[in-house]
Amino acid sequence: MSYLDCHNHTAEWSDGRQSIEEILQRAKEEGVRVGLSDHTGLGDYLNSNDRLLAYADFLSQYPVARGLEMDLGRSFMVQEGVRRKFDYMIGSVHGIELHGMRIGFSPLIKYLKGGLPDYNPNQQIKDWDLFFKTHLEVLKKEFSEQNYSILGHCTMLPPLALGKPEEVFPEWWEEELVSALLMHNVAMEISNRWLTPYDRLMKKAVDAGVRFSVGSDGHDPQKTCVLDYPKEMIWKYGVKDDRIFDIQRKIQGN
Repeated sequence: MSYLDCHNHTAEWSDGRQSIEEILQRAKEEGVRVGLSDHTGLGDYLNSNDRLLAYADFLSQYPVARGLEMDLGRSFMVQEGVRRKFDYMIGSVHGIELHGMRIGFSPLIKYLKGGLPDYNPNQQIKDWDLFFKTHLEVLKKEFSEQNYSILGHCTMLPPLALGKPEEVFPEWWEEELVSALLMHNVAMEISNRWLTPYDRLMKKAVDAGVRFSVGSDGHDPQKTCVLDYPKEMIWKYGVKDDRIFDIQRKIQGN
């Protein structure tokens, strides 16, 4: 199967460090089809329907699937006519509001890259049950308001800094997450960048009938369109092709 890598970022429109031409070259080298999904939300450059229209027009010049990555919790309503310009929307959480304060995930990202070895989320998050409940509330609110197709890097959350995922992510949260995905027919992203979902969550999602998407979350050419982890998890859990997110519009040229 020629996979559609739904999750890539450009230097032209968000925080990528690569041009769209470089992404297309990487897709050709890796033998995948490519989707573009630059960051969208109130804190990003793509923060209005007018800018989304300009982005859609830009993408229409290239043989790519047209996507967005909406920052859940800091989103804005995408007008129906604008939404139809895109093949899909990824919804991702990059921070959580707790007790009136936003806890951004930038320190976690630095930690996972090896740049902040002393990072300890317990210094900011005192009640983990509240954190996980708030995360689910954000997803449920956005499920009802945004027409998004994919939940991006669903376990790229501060608990990753505390130990093995099976030891720090509660099973009740996993089960509620899987139920919400099924209820709203949203695919769970298998992320090469963040190595998510982990095994226990993946098995629960597979057993429940959840659909999946694959994404490199490419920001630079070296890692763009590399799908080793998604391919491994798809093979390991026997995920059939018809449960892998794709689009109907044919993408020519790569």
